[in-house]
This record gives sequence, structure tokens and C-alpha cells, in this order.
Amino acid sequence: MSADKHEFRRLTTAHHEAGHAVAHLLAGGTVREVVLSRDGSTGYTEIAEDGPREGNLMGWLVMLLAGQEANARFLTEHGYSLSRARRVCRAASPGDLREFHAAARGTGISEHRARRATERLVDRKWSRIHRAALRLAARGRLPGSAL
Repeated sequence: MSADKHEFRRLTTAHHEAGHAVAHLLAGGTVREVVLSRDGSTGYTEIAEDGPREGNLMGWLVMLLAGQEANARFLTEHGYSLSRARRVCRAASPGDLREFHAAARGTGISEHRARRATERLVDRKWSRIHRAALRLAARGRLPGSAL
């Protein structure tokens, strides 16, 4: 993989993880650390909670989808159509969707409703997500306090 493609992949992954992390903080959760793999092809957001906070299921569901939405936003800024960007991001993170569907099952909250809330959050907090993603891509890891 060329250096440019490697860096682009690293940035897409960083935006995905920064989306999860910022959304989790805004939902009242605690982010311990955000980490990219050495090659930048994968990453994870380490959080303190193992499920939604009492009375904030929607915040949890938005956090699960925010990685895809932030990644899609980044891709649209680099020439992808929104529909193509969302297809790519959904295909690249099936685990997030599995977790979303498991958490949303039986709650009456549809994926459509949660995605609209996620879009609004990413739009409102884009500059924060983008700044965090750039720092994450450069450093490979960020403590939650740096978000």
C-alpha cells in the first residue's frame, strides 16, 4: 500500500474511533483511551461502561453508530458521495451494527431514528471529532482526557 493510501486509511479509522469517543463522552460516559493499530487499519475506543447509563439508551445507541457516521462525513469531504460513503462505512464495521441491533432490540428505537440523531450529533460536533481524529492519527493513541 502506498504511503498516501496508508495515511488515508489511518485517517478514516481515526475519524471512526473519534466519532465513537466523542459521542460516548457527550452521552455522559467515560472514555479511557482511543487506540489505532500500528498500521492504522483498525482501532478501538476503551470505555468505562459496559452498557448504557440509566435513562440514556439513545446516547448509547448513537455512540455505537457515531463511528460510521464520522467516517462517512470524512469520506464525503474527500470526494465520496454520501450514499457511497455510508455503504462503505456500514460494510467496514459490521460489529458496530451487531452491537447496535442487540442493544436496540425490544426498545422501540429504530435504526432510522438513531441514525438521524447520530447525524445531528456528528454535524454539531464535527470540528471536535475532526481535531481528535487528526491527533489520534498522528499519535496512534489518545487518553480520554485529550478528547
